[in-house]
Amino acid sequence: MNKFIRLIMIASFTLIISCSSSADTQSQLKKIDELKSKGFPITSEQQENIDKFIVQGKGLIAEGKEQEASEALAKAIDILNMALDADIFNKAD
Repeated sequence: MNKFIRLIMIASFTLIISCSSSADTQSQLKKIDELKSKGFPITSEQQENIDKFIVQGKGLIAEGKEQEASEALAKAIDILNMALDADIFNKAD
C-alpha cells in the first residue's frame, strides 16, 4: 500500500510540474507580446535575436521540451528588457 501511495504522489507531482511548465511558456509568450507592444526602439541585431529565440522557443514547445523552450523565451525577454531599460535611460538624459 505504501508503494502505491508513493507512486500516486510521484505521478501527481509529475503532472503538476508539466502543467506549470506549459503555463510558464504561455505567460512568457504573453510577456514578450506585452513588451513588444510598448514600441520602444530595438536594434536590428536585437530584433534578429529576439525572433530567433521566439522561433526556437515555439519549436521546442511543439516538441514538448518545455524547460528548453522556457530558457529560449527567457533570453528573448532579457533582450527586450535590456532594450526597454536603455530607452528609459536615454529618455532620462
